[in-house]
Parts: sequence; structure tokens; C-alpha cells
Amino acid sequence: MRKALSALLVFAVGGLGTEAAFLARGRMDGGGWYWAAEAYAQWQFFDLAWEGEHLLFALSLETRGWRTPPPPLLPVTLTFSSFGCPARTQSVSLQRVAEHGPFVRYFGQVVLSRREVGFGSYLVVGLRARAAAEVGVHAQALSLVRPVPGGSGVGGPLVPAAGSPAAPAPDAADGAPPSWGIRECRGPEEAPYLAPGPYWGELGWAGPGHDLDDRDWFRVILKPGQLVELRVQAPHPVLLRLLSPSGQEVGRVAGQGRLGLAYEARENGAHLVCLALAESAPRFAYTVELAIRR
Repeated sequence: MRKALSALLVFAVGGLGTEAAFLARGRMDGGGWYWAAEAYAQWQFFDLAWEGEHLLFALSLETRGWRTPPPPLLPVTLTFSSFGCPARTQSVSLQRVAEHGPFVRYFGQVVLSRREVGFGSYLVVGLRARAAAEVGVHAQALSLVRPVPGGSGVGGPLVPAAGSPAAPAPDAADGAPPSWGIRECRGPEEAPYLAPGPYWGELGWAGPGHDLDDRDWFRVILKPGQLVELRVQAPHPVLLRLLSPSGQEVGRVAGQGRLGLAYEARENGAHLVCLALAESAPRFAYTVELAIRR
């Protein structure tokens, strides 16, 4: 029995940016995913001493073989522990964001407070997930995205997929806060969730042999009474739209240069943001800053 169990446990190091060790239980496929009806995984982070008071983790899970229609939310349990500190267990609902054949992907995010958990440079993050399907876990399924300057607790799905880390803007000024690329998607149904912060993206026509990239999409979770602020800087005319969870347009601004839009949420849930070309243009980069005021 002990030999059978040890055959299912896999240990690997690296792949998450910040140094981490990975442990998982399940059947491994050729892409490094471990599959099980009751998934278990553990990540150990060793070098968090200088990462700030709050950490933002992105979580991405694959599922396959659903016997029922895949639900919009996948509940998982995360446990955070460190030396000499009581473990903290939190239930998190991941959002269904993409389907490709038999595979259904779920994304989510966790904002962790150093004060609440009491960890120093070392942190263990454990994952348990159970579904009416097989759940796939990868060494890069959980990633430390970047420090968060404010906020605490555990949130809903807000950030791009783990395993597809956003690259810093190539023209970021020295000393300026890092910007993060917005993951490309084929439409609003695959729009990534973003946490507050600065981001960059690209729109326009890249030249012969390329399709026109005429719009980018992303989503942000808001609660009633929260104020979302969007600041865009684009060298060509663009149209910025904000849609409520019910699909109603609640904000719109158009132009070029510096644009701004603010809206106080009246509904709870994912608000959709679209940045589109207002007229044809060659490929160009833009920046967008997202802020949420309580």
C-alpha cells in the first residue's frame, strides 16, 4: 500500500518565478498535469521575505470528463501555513473561463495578508479540489503574480491564468511601477480577470499576413458601492466601454491620449471592460490602470 501511494506523489522544484517546491497526487500526463477525481497539491515558497505585506496568487485548474454540464464555479479549499503559525483554511470558488473540447478551465485569485497568516519568508499553500470530473493540477497552476500594495483577504477570480504570466511592459520607465500584459482572448467569454494595478496591451494591424486586432476584453469583480476607476493612455483613437454583469452598458468614453472613466457599481459580480479601436490604425501599445475604491 505504501508503494502504491508513493507512486502517486510527485515532487518538483522551480517553474513559479519565486522559488517554490511542488507536490501533487494523481496520474501525470505528457504536459505535466496530474489528474485525479479528488485533487491534492502543495506548493512550498521559500523566499518571500521581501514580497510586501500582501501577496497575490493566481490559481488555474483544468477539468475533463464531466458527467454533468460543467458548473460556472468550481469550489476548492486552500490551506496556508508557515513555521510556528496556525494554518488558515479558506474555501474559494474558481470561475469557469474557457472550454476546449473535453477540457474546461477554471481561474481564480487569492490576496493573502502577511499579518493574517503570520508567515515570513516561508509559506506552504495546500490545495484540495473535488468535482464530478477529473481535476488537473500543474506545478504552475498556482503562481505568485506580484505584491499587492493594499487590500486583504481572499477574493474571487480577478487575474490572468497561471502558466501564462503577463510580461512587464517593454518600455516601462525606470523606477515606475511594473505594468503587466493583458492576456489576449477571442471574445468576452474568455476575458481574463484583472486585479487592481497597471497593465498594457496592443491593438491595431501588425501588417500583411496578420488579422486586425480591433478590441481587447477583460473583467473585474465589483460589489455594490465600490467605485472602479479606469485610466487609459493610447496614441490612437479608442473606445472604452464598461458593462455590468447583466450586460448593460454603464460607462463609455472615446478619444486618444489620456482617457478616464469612473463608475460606482450597483450589481455584484463580474463587470466586463472592452477597449476597441475607434478607427483603423497600425499596431500600437496602450496602457490601462485599474483602481477600485471602497
